[in-house]
Amino acid sequence: MKRISTKAELIEVAQELGVRPDWHEPDEQEVTATTHGLNFDNAGFWGEPRSAYKGHEERHVALYREGRAVAAVNLATLFAWATGWEN
Repeated sequence: MKRISTKAELIEVAQELGVRPDWHEPDEQEVTATTHGLNFDNAGFWGEPRSAYKGHEERHVALYREGRAVAAVNLATLFAWATGWEN
């Protein structure tokens, strides 16, 4: 599973998945998402195999295609991008 840390990487994954630019009806491309983690932060541990840090894992979204984990992106970072932050 790819750990997404830049907006450009998210755009690349979106193109690979074949979702629409507005992400409307991603299920038509058999794309689903689940959320994981406990802390709403973007400075620590997330999107990696479960480890001893599970209790400190940050909230993140995992994207799946046809049931296979494709990528993960930190939830706080998604909010930053949505409000204009560029990295």
